[in-house]
Amino acid sequence: MKFSSLFRPMDLVVGAANAVVVISWSLVQWELRTRDVQGLNEDLGWIVMSVSVVALFFRSAFPLAVTLVTWAATLVYYPASSTDGPMLSAFVIALYTLAALGRLVAASVIAAATFVIVVVSEIIARFAHMTESETLMLAGWIVAVPAIGAVVAHYRRYRAETLVALAEAQRRSVAEERIRIARELHDAVGHHLSLINVQTAAALRKLRKDPSFRTEEVLEVVAQTSQLSLRELRAMVGVLREAGEDSPTGPGPGLAQLPSLVDAARASGLDVELRVDGGAELPVAVDAAAYRVVQESLTNVLRHARASRVQVRVVIGTSTLAVAVADDGVGDAKGASAPGNGLTGMRERAEGLGGTFNAGPREDGGFAVEAAWPLEVPK
Repeated sequence: MKFSSLFRPMDLVVGAANAVVVISWSLVQWELRTRDVQGLNEDLGWIVMSVSVVALFFRSAFPLAVTLVTWAATLVYYPASSTDGPMLSAFVIALYTLAALGRLVAASVIAAATFVIVVVSEIIARFAHMTESETLMLAGWIVAVPAIGAVVAHYRRYRAETLVALAEAQRRSVAEERIRIARELHDAVGHHLSLINVQTAAALRKLRKDPSFRTEEVLEVVAQTSQLSLRELRAMVGVLREAGEDSPTGPGPGLAQLPSLVDAARASGLDVELRVDGGAELPVAVDAAAYRVVQESLTNVLRHARASRVQVRVVIGTSTLAVAVADDGVGDAKGASAPGNGLTGMRERAEGLGGTFNAGPREDGGFAVEAAWPLEVPK
């Protein structure tokens, strides 16, 4: 066993302090001939005192053994020695340590046994060493020591559980933040890259068929889309770099930006119909989530659905916001199924704010995505 596991710094300090007090006090009383009743065996008294003093240095490594050793030494010392010194202190400290380290049952049993021995022995001796009140006071203190240790043990346990809970909450918060950032990157940058991919792929097909095809219009759309992508990337990086939550982060995405989103999809060849009914001030989180759901739905249509027509409808009521995106495609508009992508990401955005989400094939063909949020976001 390593030295550090046997002797803790506080044990060394407490043990040394106890040794100085007990030995010096006893020596002074011995020299001044301040004696109680005649002891049975003075040499034995000094021996058990030394054992008790040394044992206390190991109180944290072997709490029960040290408590029993100091208890036995104390029981032997007072009948054996005529010097009524502070020999009891080592046992009291050991008993407290036993209870503070969670061994409350053992500490209570030893304290109860000590209480009985102290009271019965003084009654038999007709209170030759202490008065009735002093005996009861000493016995009461011995019983109170485990109770004090139990309070300390409870506090330590509570503190340890609190630290574990805080660490778990921090770990969960970091994981949720990573998922949120990944979702933002996927929805924002992924959408723009999908538009760029669709535009460039279509332009390449036309160039293969007609080498004289002019690509200025396509390149202009690609340039505008990439500029939007860079803008959103810079905004995200700026938010991540902010030192405080109160720092301005600029306007985030919202339904007010739907016209430009629809225009970009139209530039990719889709016939997009946008309809917005109602108007009200929306919670920022709900506004952003609704925009991202529409954005991701259009991205999935462009990448997977092989659709020619898309309907985007937004209904803003007094207590609910609903969005729906329906296409006439024949492909798989579900998008990626990996966590954080496609339908999974959209469902998280809806249900994370207390809303609902549904997606699936339409009876008359195509695919539909529907989401709704309460306008009062749950805390």
